[in-house]
Amino acid sequence: MLSLLSFANKLQHLAAADNHRRLVRLQGEPDWCLSQAQLLVKQLSQPYFWCGTAPDTICSTSFKQILGRETSLLIINALDHFDANAFAACEGTLRGGGLLILLCPTTIGSDDLFYQYINSQLSEHNFITIRQDHPFPALGSDISDRKINNPLNLVQQRTAVKAAIKTVTGHRRRPLVLTANRGRGKSASLGIAAAELLKSGSKRILVCAPNKQATATLFKHAGIILTSSENNFFAIIEDDKSIEFIAPDSLLADRPKCDLLIIDEAAALPVPTLETLVKHYSRVVFATTQHGYEGSGRGFALRFQKRLNEIAPQWRQLHLDQPIRWADNDPVENFTLNSLCLTKSPCEKPLYNYKHSIQFNKLSALQLAADKMLLREVFSLLVLAHYQTKPSDLEKLLNDPSLHIFIIKQNEQLLAVTLINEEGGFDKQISAKIWQGTRRVQGNLIAQSLTFHCAFKEAACESYARIQRIAVHPDCQHQGLGKRFISSLINWAENSHYDHICASFGATADLLTFWQRQSFTVLRIGSTRDSSSGTHSVIVNLPLSAKGKTLHRAVQKQFQLQFPVQLSRHLQHIEAELVLGLLDEFSKTTSSYRQLLSYIEGNRPYEYVEQALIELLFNTPLHNLSKEQQSLAVQKILQNNSWSEVCKKHNYSGKKQAQVQLKETIKQLQLRAIP
Repeated sequence: MLSLLSFANKLQHLAAADNHRRLVRLQGEPDWCLSQAQLLVKQLSQPYFWCGTAPDTICSTSFKQILGRETSLLIINALDHFDANAFAACEGTLRGGGLLILLCPTTIGSDDLFYQYINSQLSEHNFITIRQDHPFPALGSDISDRKINNPLNLVQQRTAVKAAIKTVTGHRRRPLVLTANRGRGKSASLGIAAAELLKSGSKRILVCAPNKQATATLFKHAGIILTSSENNFFAIIEDDKSIEFIAPDSLLADRPKCDLLIIDEAAALPVPTLETLVKHYSRVVFATTQHGYEGSGRGFALRFQKRLNEIAPQWRQLHLDQPIRWADNDPVENFTLNSLCLTKSPCEKPLYNYKHSIQFNKLSALQLAADKMLLREVFSLLVLAHYQTKPSDLEKLLNDPSLHIFIIKQNEQLLAVTLINEEGGFDKQISAKIWQGTRRVQGNLIAQSLTFHCAFKEAACESYARIQRIAVHPDCQHQGLGKRFISSLINWAENSHYDHICASFGATADLLTFWQRQSFTVLRIGSTRDSSSGTHSVIVNLPLSAKGKTLHRAVQKQFQLQFPVQLSRHLQHIEAELVLGLLDEFSKTTSSYRQLLSYIEGNRPYEYVEQALIELLFNTPLHNLSKEQQSLAVQKILQNNSWSEVCKKHNYSGKKQAQVQLKETIKQLQLRAIP
């Protein structure tokens, strides 16, 4: 009788012959699945990763802990739940010839539409299933005759190393954009290039990514070459030279000098953040995974590369498509990309005519689950248009009862998708606990923030329609489609009797302007930058009901009273353009600023007129000033930057020049302010 061990050995031989990964489902009662997988680990005697709940004798590992590592045996426990993020991350660690053992239940709950969909996809991809109390499936004959012949092709990776090195040795202002799917050696190539640059004379290389773990492979390969160096996981030091990790928020705030800046998983950072960095650093490599658990790089390519054409028109691009961890047409990779909707949308380049009518429709999860083509279209558009869409969002799309899905079509083409999350509606007791900070209800971002952070005790009792994602196809943007979409959403929210329609996002000047044009106003801005995006989160809201308008006015008044204090403390370094956008919402009063004449025309010290200057900026539009003057006024007067900080940001020779420039700026503003 065929044993599990001999079956697994034959399957691995088949996998190795093709240099593919093979997925095997163990389907049965939990105890049986766990015991069979445990037996396999013991008998194969191979290094392994086990993700998910494991028996006491097995070491279970979080998917975040194994990034950048490789294995030939991977066990994923999906008995209770199929974790899309964990699966997408873990399968990338499995090398060609390896086995992925997926532990699956015999039945799936009727309310788990996502797992039902995954189960259907597993069957469609014809993966082998070993069922409890059933014989092993046939593997075919002549397995022993299959020869293993898988020469490693590293031509593209060597080209990537040379291209990254040329970013430093070649002309300035020619950034490199390196894209690849997982398993193509992108991060390894960057690590090798960084090490070679240090060996040839570069002093300092900075590596930035949304999180440290995303750079593990890069530092691993750099450390292999720099064997004599001190390697502290995410910092390699060799004499007076170094390769160091730096978080996006620290990079934006401090902007340290370096010979090369490498931004890995760049698609997970907002485009305005990348723009700021490419303007400041003359030698940059942007690298991103096109499809993966981290989010998608396809939207990044469309959005950011348009801006690069303007900022650094001689930028270079390189794409790696030859896998090195496994062979082409790998069945596990195909399943991941297709089933988690990470491939290109079926509607690649839709045509939109703003003069023609559009169809606004609300979809149910059942509709999407029953129509795989529509599901793929919807999710592919979300992936394409939003930099932080992850595989787990596909599960929410099908399983979250508080999520409402809307689409816009024209001529049967999908043009835009919006996800709205239903929030609030709690009783006074729960709202009071949220206000006290003793209760937190998952998924109620804005309802809880207005209750806890803004301290309005019963804010969580009101109902909120939070626009969680709005994705307009890149080819249809800047044509008014987003405005038409939001107008329809507002009508739906009003008819559905919500008190508010709102949104929260990483604040940039462009995004804020978009929402303000739809009549949304700011109720809160976060006091710290998000470490992964480098932006401050902002809450915008449009009240719909009478009680909603009462709460909105109260929260807005409180925010506008606090904002001047926040600017000089927690928000000292947010972008001046963003500050100007926020100031547009403040009501203006007519006041006389004649006391400022002794400052701009005489020798009265700056410190004696600060309060009058602050009032001037809050009550006078700054849009007629030059960009430099706007930044100078905001940074010095409102954000209370030191004179040395101002000089550094504007390249002034010293405090005297900065004061002259500020006086000239105030002179122009004061002339407009005095009747």
